[in-house]
Amino acid sequence: MDNLFQISKKDEILPSFTYYTILGKQDYIDTDGFPIINNKEHSLAYTKNINNEIQYFLKVGLYGKIYNPMGLYSEGKSNKFMAKIGKNEYNFTRVNRKVFDMYLNFLKSKNIAWLNNAERELS
Repeated sequence: MDNLFQISKKDEILPSFTYYTILGKQDYIDTDGFPIINNKEHSLAYTKNINNEIQYFLKVGLYGKIYNPMGLYSEGKSNKFMAKIGKNEYNFTRVNRKVFDMYLNFLKSKNIAWLNNAERELS
């Protein structure tokens, strides 16, 4: 009778994640040509799939700017902790699918117009 209140391991649904990075830093490329990385620490965007509900996340700065890994002043700042205000400079923020797709096209093509459109849609 001890197992009456135990949850079966097969009934647990664990979320699945897909982590994205900029072209050239990937571990592999998916079937749609998007650069995938294996760990979250170096990712720029990710999807989270729980019970067939997909959630989309991007690295967004304190002032609402999406992280640009090709930016003049952004190198090495994706994980920077700002001690003066006690926050990370960029955090993952949930976005809608349209913004996410535009950003992925930016990561895939390195065309800054995709990033600008994603930021415009985010505001």
